[in-house]
Amino acid sequence: MTCPLLVGVDHCHLNVANLAESLIWYESVLGFTVIPELAFWNEGTGPLTLEDRGATVRLALFEGEGTSKGIAFGATGEQFLAWLKHLKDLNIKTVLADHKVTFSVYFKDNSGNSHEITTHDYQYIAGHLNN
Repeated sequence: MTCPLLVGVDHCHLNVANLAESLIWYESVLGFTVIPELAFWNEGTGPLTLEDRGATVRLALFEGEGTSKGIAFGATGEQFLAWLKHLKDLNIKTVLADHKVTFSVYFKDNSGNSHEITTHDYQYIAGHLNN
């Protein structure tokens, strides 16, 4: 039996320590905003559904115990370099990884959830990081 196709990721669930503080973090660091038509779902502890500026990624934040595995966001090579600068400018600790076919930068949100931004533009990044 063949599985049906998926369109992509609809949203990712994340546990956060404080919903209000996390909303500020996701707005100021990653540019996410609350989706107005889904805001009614939030009963004080979530889900609070956010969307990125390009309307390509949605997050559902839940106030609760424990951290989530996190999300791997995709980026072009140019975008990846901009994210490295953006995270550095915000003094967010990052770990850069050369996976030999991709580059990733790992970081944590204000609740300790790990996230990743990855690019498949390997040669572009390798050329820019070695300059």
